[in-house]
Amino acid sequence: MTAEPRVAIVWRGDHEARNQATTENNRFSVVFEEFQKYGFRAKPAVYDDAFVDEVLQQLLDVDGVLVWVNPIQDGADRTVLNEMLRKVASQGVFVSTHPDIILKLGSKEVLFQTREMDWGGDVYLYKSVEELRQQLPSRLESGESRVLKQNSGNGGNGVWRVDVVEGTLKTAPTVRVIHAQRNSIEQQMPLSEFVAECEVYFKSSGQMIDQPFHSPVPNGMVRCYMSHNQVVGFGHQYVTALLHEPKEPKTRLYYPETKPEFQALKTKMENEWLPQLQTLLNIETDSLPIIWDADFLYGPKAASGEETYVLCEINVSSVHPYPESAPPYFVKNAVERILSRRK
Repeated sequence: MTAEPRVAIVWRGDHEARNQATTENNRFSVVFEEFQKYGFRAKPAVYDDAFVDEVLQQLLDVDGVLVWVNPIQDGADRTVLNEMLRKVASQGVFVSTHPDIILKLGSKEVLFQTREMDWGGDVYLYKSVEELRQQLPSRLESGESRVLKQNSGNGGNGVWRVDVVEGTLKTAPTVRVIHAQRNSIEQQMPLSEFVAECEVYFKSSGQMIDQPFHSPVPNGMVRCYMSHNQVVGFGHQYVTALLHEPKEPKTRLYYPETKPEFQALKTKMENEWLPQLQTLLNIETDSLPIIWDADFLYGPKAASGEETYVLCEINVSSVHPYPESAPPYFVKNAVERILSRRK
């Protein structure tokens, strides 16, 4: 064991990016600086499936690994990477976020598992395209919009708003659909055609989530940034992706964990919701990700006038960017976890 703890920061890139990466020329330069304050030697570990063995050897020679790799990016998923990270973790290296925790916490299934919590509601889980074909029509009978989400994705990929065209459900069901990916255009098609398009999500992630559409108008969406079980900052954005009226997406604004407007949310997240979530998913505090976030839309106000929130999704695999307040917290937590394993 060396006297100087070593950490690798992993993100996706090609071999040229791997060869040229330094601690200063990337989006994680602040993270490298924070580790230096603790006397840690942090190095880049640019990853691609094409040179997985090369990265594996690098990661087996460090004490800790922090990973920022999207579930889906440029047609690649995390299958090979996750298998490699499990090997690394099995050798005693601290890995955040561990792939097994991503499966528990970072998939859309968590919306279904926590539907009875205050942030939940009318949420369904389709385990096959046949279930989707049989059950979705009854969910559309009310005339309200539904949002369908593939189990694992990012950037709006595989997230759809679905509305039935009035008067068609009993005869030839027709729907209006909007894909949450940027620059998507609203389409109108037979319901059967839309269901057929969703078959790909059952092949890649095995299931889809169905929940009511909650409008981001007029209050926007709040992103609650977490490190382990502690709120470390907030983001606020007026999301436009699923609105029928096309609008330019607005920039997310970032705030420290002390932002007065979000203190009630901070208290609920730390003291009420997260302990419930950990119990439901059987996740110990030390196994929670070093950096993760939960997106909330505003629900109807309570009788007391208190704000309510609806969970939109939890992001675990590649949370970036984040508030300036976050790195000191999550690096400190990583340092503590790594040093505890070196004793």
